[in-house]
Amino acid sequence: MLSAALEVDDAGDDGGIDLAMTVRNDGDGPETLRFRTGQRADFAAYRLDGEDGTDEEDGGEGDDPVWRYGTGRMFTQVLGSETLEPSESTTYEATWGDPPPGRYRIVGEVTAEEHDLTATTIVEVG
Repeated sequence: MLSAALEVDDAGDDGGIDLAMTVRNDGDGPETLRFRTGQRADFAAYRLDGEDGTDEEDGGEGDDPVWRYGTGRMFTQVLGSETLEPSESTTYEATWGDPPPGRYRIVGEVTAEEHDLTATTIVEVG
């Protein structure tokens, strides 16, 4: 059984946000993640601040993201896999550079074929 957790951290002076999605094998046997491309994870940011000043806490994911890690990027077109032994984990990272101020729901998703691994968190950008 695989679990996923998403951590967000200030990237420092450049004003960006570092994202880290950790996948852990909580099961008793090995788990294999199979990928169709070189992309292992994708991250998206959905604005939670309503244009009228209201907070759309439950919304955001149905709308288009204001940022997506994979947009405009090219990934190798090669099959790949990663096997996690029991209690082993792996982390996929990305940086959202210079996000505009506001509240966002950040969604991380592992792009493996047979696993639905997502994690979300809320971040406030000053």
